[in-house]
Amino acid sequence: MFTVTISEKGGQQSQYDFNKSEITIGRMKGNDIVLPKGNVSKKHSRIALVDGSFVIADLNSTNGTYVNGRKVTGEQPITENDKIYIGDFILQVEAPQAANQPPAAPPSPPQQTPSQPNPNQSGFGPGGGGGGSMPPSPPGGRNQGAQGQPANSGLGGGGPVDDLFAAGDSQAPGVTGGGPAPQRRHSSAGGSTPSRNQPDPEPALDFDDLGFGGEPAPNNTDMGGASPAPQSRRGSSAGSAPSQPQPRHNSSPGSVTPEPSLGGPSPAGGDIQMDAPTPSPDHAAPSRPDAPARSGGRVGREMGHSGSAPQGDGMLPAREMRSEFDADFHAAQHDVARVLFESVHPDDLPLDYPPVPADRDDFAQQVADAVNTVSPRVDRDTLIELITTECVGLGPVEMYLDDPEVQDIYVNSFDQVLVRKNGELIVAERAFSHPELLMAAAHRLLGTRDNSIGADEVRFGDGTRVHVVMPPLSVNGPALTVRKPPTDHPSLDELVGRGTLSPGMSEFLGRAVQSGRSILVAGPTSSGKSTMLGAIAGLISEGTRVVTVEESTHLDLPLASAVRLEASPATGHDLKFLVRTAVSMHPQRIIVDECRGGEAYDWVTSAASGTEGSMITTHGTSASDALGRLESLCLLGNPEISPRGLREQIARAVDFVVIVHRSGDNGFRVRQITEVQGVDLDSFRLNDVFYYRVEGNEENFHPTGYIPLFYEDLRHAGVEVDFDIFRD
Repeated sequence: MFTVTISEKGGQQSQYDFNKSEITIGRMKGNDIVLPKGNVSKKHSRIALVDGSFVIADLNSTNGTYVNGRKVTGEQPITENDKIYIGDFILQVEAPQAANQPPAAPPSPPQQTPSQPNPNQSGFGPGGGGGGSMPPSPPGGRNQGAQGQPANSGLGGGGPVDDLFAAGDSQAPGVTGGGPAPQRRHSSAGGSTPSRNQPDPEPALDFDDLGFGGEPAPNNTDMGGASPAPQSRRGSSAGSAPSQPQPRHNSSPGSVTPEPSLGGPSPAGGDIQMDAPTPSPDHAAPSRPDAPARSGGRVGREMGHSGSAPQGDGMLPAREMRSEFDADFHAAQHDVARVLFESVHPDDLPLDYPPVPADRDDFAQQVADAVNTVSPRVDRDTLIELITTECVGLGPVEMYLDDPEVQDIYVNSFDQVLVRKNGELIVAERAFSHPELLMAAAHRLLGTRDNSIGADEVRFGDGTRVHVVMPPLSVNGPALTVRKPPTDHPSLDELVGRGTLSPGMSEFLGRAVQSGRSILVAGPTSSGKSTMLGAIAGLISEGTRVVTVEESTHLDLPLASAVRLEASPATGHDLKFLVRTAVSMHPQRIIVDECRGGEAYDWVTSAASGTEGSMITTHGTSASDALGRLESLCLLGNPEISPRGLREQIARAVDFVVIVHRSGDNGFRVRQITEVQGVDLDSFRLNDVFYYRVEGNEENFHPTGYIPLFYEDLRHAGVEVDFDIFRD
């Protein structure tokens, strides 16, 4: 069991107890801790307790996770003294031994020596009692008074700080998700505050600099002289004893309980413990209602501002992978394969693929005999068919090659096959029966039993590509990566129907294509870049000579004048060679899918000097990120180029940048459409035209209000255009 303390910018602080070793934090229901703010991603962070130590990891959130002002880039160990910044929230964790301290029995404070810790300083925040050690206060953050002298609370009574935050955001985070419901504990507002010298990851008002943290109360010990005072409850008067603690509340998933007021008289002599008995009605403090909630942090950007990734959720799939694996059937497979190899040597397995019918019939009989020997309690015909296919073909890989719902197949080992089905990566139902049968399938693909081949790629006639990595490079036996050519080629209108982009975005992109504007489509890996590129390129009018360049064919343009080129790394004909070849084919537009190397420079020079309306895809999470990556790729094989001149050339080659991100429903969204206007000093001058914003549970596309210049040119040329798409 461990405890997480949450302090919200606005005043409210809460604690949650967990009886599990790992929790997730995010904006949407399904997380163990729900922080309902727009600047928190759907799945933002993960905290795990491993061997008594805490580890935090950022789940590729949009705005990042920070520990003590430093951004988390991987799994990072944390301690109880570390402050975790997620959006408008500050979190701290407490170890099990600190979170489960028993309540103190005597009502009076114990005797202390200089070597003994003050029990009242074990709480979190001012007057907290959640257990765990309190991090050291920033220098000058508290004014310690002498023993017996009252210290004014920075939170007590009315004052400028209270007035400032009275209208602030006090919406408390909720808790939901699977597993045992955590126990929530409320404490005084403020909590432990970061040092004012620490960098704040959010460009918001720093409530710590306003003294939002509370002052110490008199320390009732027998030690002489001045000593550090325990933290007082809010609203306690000078010289009063520590107030009666509030009871621990068990919150149901997703519920939020208003923080009780901590003012008023309280019984004297009691240490602050969160597990103390519930106070009587005479001493119970009235509940303080939550302040009116305000909208979350600004996610969209103002008109004219650009260059950073649009805020929102990280759009990542769930960490735990769904499994369809049939362990009982696989156990029967393995038993039959062991019996089979008692009479068949692995070298006797044929290498021909597709298999010879006579070989299939021969091995089908031998497999049937092995099945009769084992007598497994699974479907006999299915078992014989699968193992026979392993002996002469590709085994379970063939099964998923014929499944139209499966896009990719990944064989990690003989007993683990992953498939991407309808956009979701899952553990497949079937796997190989034996390591030797997986090895035979790999040899069959390579056409040889020569184990000196480290890795190679095979292409089927329908465009399917199989990448094979052999031992010893692959530790767990041959590793196969199968990428099937896409069968779904949606149009831009179909993507509008799926919620990928708005009708206004679709109309705008159509005008841009018809006007000969060049477009860069970017996004993370497997975010729908190629699908989006194909939909946009489908708007190119007939009679336009188009040359497509791809590493593996995905685009299927409905143009009779289109020429498709595909790279062949085995012969040395890579994308760079193909782009140069395409330039010599007198194209009007060159479309390059998945630019990852020096071919970027050849495309840029071509698009900037003649093939207007060309298109390209690359990786990037924002417009500035994508353009920066394109610049870096151009410099790979051309280090002598002037960076300033290269940026100007890229600005002439690219008119608009379209950013896509994968969404939680296994689809994708257009997150940003940005116009490239030129170069300012060492950066690109950009203007957003459309963006995608998440506000609470609502997700919408919005125009910024900026109208690109070419729309004015179209109107002056007599083309009827709709300017209403730029109005929200």
